Amino acid sequence: MQQLLETRDIMFPVYKQSVRGIGGKIDAPDVKMLTRRNSQGMEEYISVVNKDYHVVENAEILEPLQKQMINFFDPLVLQDVHIKDTILKNGRVCYSEYIFPKVKYGIQTDVGHKTEFGLRFVMKNSFDGKGSVVMWSGLIDFFCTNGTVTGKYDVTRKRHTRNFNSDGFIEAFAITMDNHKEIVDSYQRLADKKVNNLQVFNLFNNLTKTKDVAKSGTLADKLYKQYNIERFTRGDNAFAAMSALTHYSSHGYGPFNLTRSGDQGTLYKRQEKVTNWLRSDTWKEFVAEAA
Repeated sequence: MQQLLETRDIMFPVYKQSVRGIGGKIDAPDVKMLTRRNSQGMEEYISVVNKDYHVVENAEILEPLQKQMINFFDPLVLQDVHIKDTILKNGRVCYSEYIFPKVKYGIQTDVGHKTEFGLRFVMKNSFDGKGSVVMWSGLIDFFCTNGTVTGKYDVTRKRHTRNFNSDGFIEAFAITMDNHKEIVDSYQRLADKKVNNLQVFNLFNNLTKTKDVAKSGTLADKLYKQYNIERFTRGDNAFAAMSALTHYSSHGYGPFNLTRSGDQGTLYKRQEKVTNWLRSDTWKEFVAEAA
């Protein structure tokens, strides 16, 4: 509970300032500079944006969402909430992740492997004049900490406009709470669907649009190798194939190591990519063909 109520670095205010040339004699009337005050009280540059750009501060999104969490959950559930804030590029891009380990449902595969899924919410906000505010509402696999989002309301976006409000994010939160058990049940159905190696091999090549399917070291090849690790524990089923995908989106080391320019934001981008894969016709056809 205390984590939800305390002020965190990610709640920083953002200020608009005029942009002037050397000596302050020439103004740039079409743009504004955004700055923030960091945790040490120092003012830092964030970016230059269009003069009409509307700033949506992180607190405008997170505070109403946290009030909804406090109203919805038992205090015992909130005691163990895990919050992870990520501030990148001097505050230009921000992520805030909430995981609720006490809100969970489980599934079991035919080899006896059990996995529990808990609730997970991720907010992304940016101050570069380009991106929308995004919230991912979904689940996290506590067996291997693979995060994934599914369902009609898994991704909510709102642009930085003067009429911005957090209502859409509150609604997405409520819908995910209502659908949590239903989504886990759909994972159980995946765990009950048997697949063979050729089906999975073709799935990864088709999802990643790999042309040279015999080439090693491609993303498809790495995903297939990860599937063989997953199937050893989870069995030969569609859920193990999904777990290989969510492993890629949640782990920045080993075969899926981040590049030098990669950071925590790269993993969130991967998660959005995997979400799109799991919505695709290619995935739906794979599941439909599974026994």
